[in-house]
Amino acid sequence: MKDKIRLEDISNTDRPTLGDEVPVEVFRLLRVIGMYSILGEGSGYTLYLAGKELGEELGVNTFEELSALFGRLKIGILKVLETSGDKITVRVDECITCSGLPYTGKMICHFESGIIAGAIGKVLKRPTKAVQTKSHTSGFDHCEFLVYLL
Repeated sequence: MKDKIRLEDISNTDRPTLGDEVPVEVFRLLRVIGMYSILGEGSGYTLYLAGKELGEELGVNTFEELSALFGRLKIGILKVLETSGDKITVRVDECITCSGLPYTGKMICHFESGIIAGAIGKVLKRPTKAVQTKSHTSGFDHCEFLVYLL
């Protein structure tokens, strides 16, 4: 008996009528509202850790592959803006979690931050930490993340 569902398992769908895509609203109900109502303020850290584990398992070997995967999975349009010393700046347009949401003054893309940190860490074979610095919910028209190489 399998004790863990893996990424390749999730992509196997058996929905001949409805298909394998869901509206962004359904994702946000689970992600933004559901997780927060269950975990409260701790949901951000939990989502970051889950995203980081997923990012490490994505099997991407380059920044270009990560960008292509973000697009294919419709997480957002990812672009590495700058690599400088021990920091990498990553921009995500059309972010699945926050694009179009109103200003709240909070950063809420913890899951995406974790995915980016995990995947970049795997690509560079270095420990990483990502911090979101821009978001639709903080008054910007895109998300931005600083990835620190530890």
